[in-house]
Amino acid sequence: MLNRSQQDAAARRGRRRGVPPLAWAAVCLGLLPCGVRAADLLAPPAYPEASYDARLRLDYEIRTQGSERDQDLYGYWSASGRDLGRGWLDLYTSGRLHRDLDPPPSASFADDSFLSLDDLHGVTENRLLQLYADFHDPQGRLHLRAGRQYVDIADYIQMDGIQASLFENGRLGGAAFWGQPVSYYTSVADDTTWGLSLNGRPWTGNRTRLTYSQYDSPAGNDDNYFVTMEQELSTTLRVRGQLSVLNDRFRLGSLDGYYFAPSGETDIYFGGSRWGSFDARTLAYSPLFQVLGEQEPYTYAYARLSQVLFQHLSLMPGIAWRVSDGSAQSYANRDYRDYDLTLCYEPSRAFSASVAVDYWDLDGSDSFLSLSGEVRYRHGRRWEVSAGSSFTRYTYDTLSDISYSVNGGQTYFSEGGTIAQETPACRAYFLRARWNVNPHLALRAQGDLEDDSTAAALAYRGRLSIEVRL
Repeated sequence: MLNRSQQDAAARRGRRRGVPPLAWAAVCLGLLPCGVRAADLLAPPAYPEASYDARLRLDYEIRTQGSERDQDLYGYWSASGRDLGRGWLDLYTSGRLHRDLDPPPSASFADDSFLSLDDLHGVTENRLLQLYADFHDPQGRLHLRAGRQYVDIADYIQMDGIQASLFENGRLGGAAFWGQPVSYYTSVADDTTWGLSLNGRPWTGNRTRLTYSQYDSPAGNDDNYFVTMEQELSTTLRVRGQLSVLNDRFRLGSLDGYYFAPSGETDIYFGGSRWGSFDARTLAYSPLFQVLGEQEPYTYAYARLSQVLFQHLSLMPGIAWRVSDGSAQSYANRDYRDYDLTLCYEPSRAFSASVAVDYWDLDGSDSFLSLSGEVRYRHGRRWEVSAGSSFTRYTYDTLSDISYSVNGGQTYFSEGGTIAQETPACRAYFLRARWNVNPHLALRAQGDLEDDSTAAALAYRGRLSIEVRL
């Protein structure tokens, strides 16, 4: 047992170091558990070490075809600080910059094949994607996030606001958010969004979340109800289901599954979704409603296999199909079947080669066929080069006389004249290179050449990138 002077000294050291009062009280009273030393209890608590990360990437892109040319400069950045303030604070920001270096002299697509919606305005774009502070306890039980952020529990709505969560990884937890939505195209100054969520782990291997979110705007409000369930059926098989009801009408139901063989040689992905004929009242849930009208229901399903055939050879087939309701399909709601197959050869980590074929079969005799191949060589983590080519062919019908009109959100087509089948083809070639100069600097370059049977001249594209990591 410590004498009185030693007890007083221990108590003073404990208060200065932030030692819990019960710890130094136990030392002073001599109530030490068997095998525990006084120095262990009086040691200051261990805090997580703060970490910092920052990235900046600049891309220069040039495209030319005949006498036409387009140049753009892009910038992407992100920075974070984690476990600051003894593990209580995270900071994060990310953004995107875009400047059109040679604005087009004309707003006509006939005068400039590179014209885009952004180029129509001679774009100088500065987007702050995320900027938030996340306050949390070191154990991660309580989170309070304030600032510009994406709300992943509510269709990844982007907002300036607050999101709070409690026991998100525990047996029972919840979350709430409120803020003003963010839009880079239209004014949302009078819009707000908020929501509540409850999540839990009712049984082994299960995680279920119930969410309600509301989007309020002068044009109307959207109420969205979500149910998401994830279940680990075994160590190799997991499924995920989701249900969404928008404005008391069925919006979406989906089920996805993932199987991973213990040997690591077989991976299977499968799933399907059903979309209903909901009519959203806000741009957040239906940005094209005023043009296309109410969404028509359809069903989508897919399956994909990744199988190691031999030691260095893998086969990856996939299929996806879409089936719309009703016999009279509109131009925006068509059935299709998509079949693809990839064969990959990788004798070492340094070298790999692959060939792929992709075929789309659309109702109405339209189709798309693509053949592609690529080879890649990597020299450790220092640099790599890759080259490839592709051949694509489109098949579709054209009409000699066609007109359309937009009335009250519905688009009507009037067809007449002679139907002719078009089969344009395109050949493309690319070369890419990356050099990690050091852990903080990386350089990338890419060149593309495209030979389109419908174009009078070859198209070229070049892209140079520099990335700084701190």
